[in-house]
Amino acid sequence: MAEQKTCTRCGGAFGCGRNDAACWCSALPPLPATALDELKDCYCPRCLADIAAAHAAPTPPPPHTTDA
Repeated sequence: MAEQKTCTRCGGAFGCGRNDAACWCSALPPLPATALDELKDCYCPRCLADIAAAHAAPTPPPPHTTDA
C-alpha cells in the first residue's frame, strides 16, 4: 500500500509507492544526479514529471533546408 506523503515542491498530498512492488515513479525517465542535489523527500507525480522534463535531453533542431 502506498505511503501518503506531502510533495516537497508543491505541498500536495500523494501516494508514494517506494515500498510497493512497482512505484508510479519508475515509469519516468531516470534523473541525472544533479537533479537530486536539492531533493529532500519525494515529489508528487506532476512535480516529478516536470523535473524529469526539465532535465531531459534537448531535442535537436530539425536539419536546415534551403528552398531550391
